[in-house]
Amino acid sequence: MKIQTAYGEVHVLTNCPLLESTERLEFLTEVHESFEGSEERSALRDAPRQILSFKYVQMQKAMGDMFHMLYANLRKYWGIPLRQVKRSIPDIAEDDFIILDTSSTQADLKVGFAFIESREGVEVVEITEIGRYIIVQEEIRDPETNEVIQPLITEYQDGFRLSANITVTNAVMMPLRICIIDGDASINAGGFWSNASVVFRVIAEDLPEHDGDEPMQYLGDDLYFNPLRLDGDSLEMTLTQQQSIVDGSIGGFQQFTHHAKPRYMKPFKSVLKDWLEFHEYRRFLFRRMGRLKAFWMPLYEKHLHITNTGTVYNVLNTDTAYFLEADREHIAVKINDVWMAHAITAKTATTLTVSPALNVLVSDIQKVCYLGLHRFDADQIEFQFLGAGITQVTVPITELSS
Repeated sequence: MKIQTAYGEVHVLTNCPLLESTERLEFLTEVHESFEGSEERSALRDAPRQILSFKYVQMQKAMGDMFHMLYANLRKYWGIPLRQVKRSIPDIAEDDFIILDTSSTQADLKVGFAFIESREGVEVVEITEIGRYIIVQEEIRDPETNEVIQPLITEYQDGFRLSANITVTNAVMMPLRICIIDGDASINAGGFWSNASVVFRVIAEDLPEHDGDEPMQYLGDDLYFNPLRLDGDSLEMTLTQQQSIVDGSIGGFQQFTHHAKPRYMKPFKSVLKDWLEFHEYRRFLFRRMGRLKAFWMPLYEKHLHITNTGTVYNVLNTDTAYFLEADREHIAVKINDVWMAHAITAKTATTLTVSPALNVLVSDIQKVCYLGLHRFDADQIEFQFLGAGITQVTVPITELSS
């Protein structure tokens, strides 16, 4: 299938398999770390680059079709439907507007090209506007005095304005990305089958872009209580701190560090079980902008053993060793399945005073753990599509402040 665009002729791959495919978003952040460990970060890209990877398995005749298509168009433009952002749309009869809530996919389904599959077949449409205003009440004027008797009332209607009328039933719509093939196409052929692996790079003008939704705030930064998932039956974490060793090679040696506290690094693994979770995670991802924006999140480990009895107000008792030396400043408390953030305002070897106060029975406290300011430790985030609407993504995160 071919379409004409501002970039010239584009070859649309109508059967991109989602199973075992990947999508990689590449943000770019410049991190300047000072001598004592604090850092300043700045974004070098307004939108992440988007890399799409697919594996095609063909039998018999389809083997030849794929070979000739790649051979003739390897360095031309390609149109790739993003099936991971598929949306069901209402039936339309000769109309150029699709009434739909656009908020959940506004980073991907935007002004540009889209791909529609329906009972009538497949087609490429061009989205020219998001939303429109409709008249819900006409203006009426007095014919003699020209005075307004009934005012004009308009109402915003969410959806997609198309460049031409369409007729579709039982249809789904997905973004169509204009791409180039990144590098070479790899073909593994057997006697009657072939497996082609192709990586596509989305052109800069067609990249996804979204500011993300502002969540709950704590001390001026985003606050999340997203759970950590184990990798198998455990989660590997690393405590790291700058270290300089002075060693003359012939005698003793000494070490010192410029950083006041260690950093705590761990993988942040997410398994997204449906498209709603997938789109929610993408909004979280765009809010982070790679390594740029920090966020608060509990450590979730039970580092503190609380020994209070009865009602707990603003003082927590603990018998945890080295608690005072660790000098942590924030905790998260889970009470009746609700997480809350608290600052440690004072502490001794056996107590910590928190604000705001808890004012609950100790039996209602389900978990007390430290709260840390984190950021992503990678600018490249890859989605793995496992089938049945399940997506997996793992991003390393590092704790900046306690």
